[in-house]
Amino acid sequence: MSDNNKKPTRKPNSATNTAKKSTAKNANKKSASGKVIKPLRRASTAKSTAAGKARNGKTAAGDKASKTNRSNKLMSRLKKNETQGAYTSVKNRRRKKAIFSKASGASSRGGFEYDKNRFRTIWGIALVILALLIGRAYYLQVANAQFYQDKGNELITSVRTQKSYRGMITDRNQLPLAVSAPLATVTFSPHDYAREYYELKRIKIVNPDSPNLQARMQKRLDNMDLTRLAAAANIPVTELQNATAIDDNIDVTDEEAVKGALPSGTGSHYLPLLNKVTPEIAQSVSALDFPGVYEKNFFQRYYPQPQPNSQLLGFMGQNANDPDGGYEGRAGIERQYEKALAGADGKVLILKDAKQNSLKEIKQLEPEVAGQNVAMTIDSRLQYLLYKELEKVGRVQEALWSTGMIVDVQTGEVLALSTWPSFNSNNLNEMTGENQRNRALIDVFEPGSVMKPFTVAAALDSGKYTTNSLIDTNPGSIRVKGYTIRDHENLGSINMATLLQKSSNVAATKIALSLPPDAITKMQKQFGFGKKTSLQFLGEGSGLVITPKEKETARRATVSYGYGLEVTVAQVAQAYSALAAGGVIHPLTLIKTDKVQPGQRIMAHDQAMSIVQMLETVTAEGGTAVAAGIDGYRVAGKTGTSRRINPEGGYYEDQYRNVFAGMAPASNPKLVGVILVEDPRGLHYAGLTAGPVFHNVMKEALRLYNVPLDKPLQTK
Repeated sequence: MSDNNKKPTRKPNSATNTAKKSTAKNANKKSASGKVIKPLRRASTAKSTAAGKARNGKTAAGDKASKTNRSNKLMSRLKKNETQGAYTSVKNRRRKKAIFSKASGASSRGGFEYDKNRFRTIWGIALVILALLIGRAYYLQVANAQFYQDKGNELITSVRTQKSYRGMITDRNQLPLAVSAPLATVTFSPHDYAREYYELKRIKIVNPDSPNLQARMQKRLDNMDLTRLAAAANIPVTELQNATAIDDNIDVTDEEAVKGALPSGTGSHYLPLLNKVTPEIAQSVSALDFPGVYEKNFFQRYYPQPQPNSQLLGFMGQNANDPDGGYEGRAGIERQYEKALAGADGKVLILKDAKQNSLKEIKQLEPEVAGQNVAMTIDSRLQYLLYKELEKVGRVQEALWSTGMIVDVQTGEVLALSTWPSFNSNNLNEMTGENQRNRALIDVFEPGSVMKPFTVAAALDSGKYTTNSLIDTNPGSIRVKGYTIRDHENLGSINMATLLQKSSNVAATKIALSLPPDAITKMQKQFGFGKKTSLQFLGEGSGLVITPKEKETARRATVSYGYGLEVTVAQVAQAYSALAAGGVIHPLTLIKTDKVQPGQRIMAHDQAMSIVQMLETVTAEGGTAVAAGIDGYRVAGKTGTSRRINPEGGYYEDQYRNVFAGMAPASNPKLVGVILVEDPRGLHYAGLTAGPVFHNVMKEALRLYNVPLDKPLQTK
């Protein structure tokens, strides 16, 4: 066949060939292994067709080269994907780079390799914040926990003081001399009352849909009727109404209006209703449970026998260091034994509400320790009798003051000690600087002739004299260093007993000048003069005894009859008790104990008792203190009438001090008494002023203690 008859050869379609080649190529390609998330894009049909036409007529070598080139591009892309990381989406999304991240994409689980800086920064900030929180918590709960705990407790708790009961002061027979009586003061706060009133009305107004609540509020308002409070406190109701100044026309829901209507100024928070009344009387008001009513309980010191004991027991005064205005002993036994009497206040932790009202006691912080009772050696019966006699002589003789004490010879116990004028220790408005002085213990004075028994004691102790030794007092006077010492009359030659009976200054002077310079003062000091007694009473005087020198003959003479030295009534009583006890000195005591303090012998028994017998002549006929004698008892004692010192120098010519010191019964002394009357304007001699006081007090004392008679009773 000719070439024209042959079927024309069909040239394959380039697009079809390209598709077949692509299909074959993809079929022959092995599936990619590994993590491939972003698939390769297939070339578009348009591009394949165009490429096929472009390649028509090219050789097989050209096709092979093109295939190799595409394969290389594909492998390069795969390698790049592995380097950058796999993608989660089939689309090639462009993402903004995260801060501190070098990765170009984000995976569902994150990539630590590229996010480590961001990771560290976030955790660093978190750790810093955590450290600050831990530090703050440590500061609050550990380092400064107590401070904040205390601050919190102040808001809901408070410490209430439980006042301890002050101990009693009793006499030797357990009769009360000072007791603490419970009292109460009830006050009213108009400000608190008005605030509560307006608050109840406000609650009623703002709760119109709560009838039960309104009923309760109305009931409380009805109970706030001031007429009830006025009747219980026995005060005019108008006084309460004026103090509260309730205004029913204000808007109680307006806080500023209520604040302006509340009472202010003096008395708005404190209006006394009952002042210092018994708890039973206070209960009549406090039981009303009235808003704004407050009760304060305390103890008031009370003295059943005030005037006789005021200077001895002392008094109570406000303690400036006590925030609650408590009282403490300010003088006398109250001050001296303050710690034992007061005890210790207790402290209780209480829970408070929002209005600072006490809800309940939480716990006892410090236990309350009641004060101890102090039993004194004082016999209240003798004390009263002594005071009345001192008052009597003081008023009758128009004296400045008078004082005295009674002592038990065998124990040194003070049975009575009082001073006139006195004051009512239950009413300190009567107290002055003069009448509060316990003159028997505080005031010192020149004793005068009551010191002559100790001059006789020094003479007997020296061995130069006996009880029968005679002393020439002619002509009734003696010159010493330009001074003339006189007796009231010329006694002639006298013995020791007459020296005491007639109170001879000349005889005492001759004894003193015949002994060593320190003989008299040494004996006086042995009997306790010149130093405080064992009472150690606050403000007690120690007296003054100066030992004269060899050439001081005038001083040597004057100390022998009680001038030129200073003593207290207590020292005189202690010294005479030593004589009465046979030369044994017992320390004085005001506090009752079961154990008697041992005495100290300072003089031979025989010598001491011989002086006691000499002193009996003083109260016998012819003596200077006959008025001190007691029917049925032998009484020994000595008077002392001395001139008072003139502050401008020398001595007053018309002012005297009268002292009498004595003991009974003289056969076996039980009691010693010393009486002093300062500057009597009626009679001037101790035997006529102080002697009768001793008589009246000692007679009753001997009867009270059932001391047997030692002398026949006189018959009329």
